Amino acid sequence: MRFLGMLSFCAVLLLPSFAKAQNCSVPKVLIVLDKSSSMVRNQVNGQTLWHWANEALSQLVTTFDGRIDFGLMMFPAPPGQCTAGQINVDVGAGSATDIIAALGTAPPYSGNYTPSYQTLDLVSSYSPLQDASSQNFVIFISDGWQWCDPYDPATRFLSVNSVTALQNLGIKTAVIGFYNSVDYLGLNRMAVQGLMPRAGCSSSATFDELQADPSLRCYQQADNFTELTAALNAIATTITAEECNGLDDNCDGQIDEGLFRACSTACGSGIEQCVNGAWVGCSAQQVFDEVCNDRDDDCDGEIDEGCSCQRGDTRPCGLDAGACELGQQICENGIWTECRNAVWPTVETCNAVDDDCDGFIDNDLYEACSTACGSGVRICTSGSWGACTAKSPTTEVCNAVDDDCNGQIDDGENLCPEGEQCIEGQCHSDDPGDPDGGDGDPKATAPDGCSCTAGTAPGPGRALPLGLLLAAAFLMALRRRSRK
Repeated sequence: MRFLGMLSFCAVLLLPSFAKAQNCSVPKVLIVLDKSSSMVRNQVNGQTLWHWANEALSQLVTTFDGRIDFGLMMFPAPPGQCTAGQINVDVGAGSATDIIAALGTAPPYSGNYTPSYQTLDLVSSYSPLQDASSQNFVIFISDGWQWCDPYDPATRFLSVNSVTALQNLGIKTAVIGFYNSVDYLGLNRMAVQGLMPRAGCSSSATFDELQADPSLRCYQQADNFTELTAALNAIATTITAEECNGLDDNCDGQIDEGLFRACSTACGSGIEQCVNGAWVGCSAQQVFDEVCNDRDDDCDGEIDEGCSCQRGDTRPCGLDAGACELGQQICENGIWTECRNAVWPTVETCNAVDDDCDGFIDNDLYEACSTACGSGVRICTSGSWGACTAKSPTTEVCNAVDDDCNGQIDDGENLCPEGEQCIEGQCHSDDPGDPDGGDGDPKATAPDGCSCTAGTAPGPGRALPLGLLLAAAFLMALRRRSRK
């Protein structure tokens, strides 16, 4: 029985961490990329749009690998023209290498058009994006308009309908216009329906307004590599951001961590925190029934309404808590005077005193802080500011990580033992006389476990030294002479 009791106790202890692991859900993202011929005809800074898209997307999938399950769909599919796109790399974990390889083939100089809506319609039936256990997204990138030859203006906004269909399936769509030849109005409407618009944009702006004022655009506009990289990173950061939903959205082992927002009551403003998917603990003053205490308890703009007294009566007033001290009210003309000689609450400060007289010392005191590694907060406890929650720099070691947060990876001295150097997070021998690391195969041509290959002569390091051979020949010559 004692064993069973201990086993049950251990199970209870392990349950929270198990639940966290179960709640971690890596988002799924299908990149839908325009592979029309204009992507190689148009150039920026001496390189084609396709080159810059390749570079930016390769950087994206590498940076967020492990935090996002990526897939790739390019359009049009072979043989080109207006053939709807096809899945080039399925959405899944560790797909970065396959996506980079698929991007290696550029579109033809002519003959590939832009069947946007036809491609997005196919995404609606792509089952990996209909997984209810994860958040599902599409990142749509195009440098032009919905276009097939001949152009049909009736198809211009059909991609908006396609994005709306994805929205109805729970799939959000982020939209990027790459280069200055895009359909501003078409992309703007797609971004609104995709439920991932830019903050402060206009859903009703006209084509001319969107062209003239970039701040009105709900989609992400990128006219060069830097802007495209920034747009992709902003979208991926939004996708992986922690939300107040009881889930470990960023898969860091914590649920709804670090989420605060403004809140208010009729009495004023405050801050509340997300705990297990719910916003709780609003620090704003709460509304109470009005009592005769010289305070506006119900926050209706009137103090002690409805109170009555007899002339000459007195009563204590104010607060007898923390730094506060009671005062006295006197009844004059049938009403109580203001509270006199009381010590009232003041703004809470980090001083080990209950300044605001709410029964808590140094409560709800936070201040921003930072280290070389990023930003965090400090919390006041018992009159002292605690340590900053931001990660602190540590001594740089050879691990492909910027430990000391100076913007460089594996920099500094003595990262590896003497005779070795740090390369891509691992220590390797830098002895130029031992290029094979000691296995006898300096050119790495022998099969594993062998030190040479058939028909090869030993290298200089393995041959009998020349001086020893000459000495042996000299001794043999002397011996023959002595015999004569």
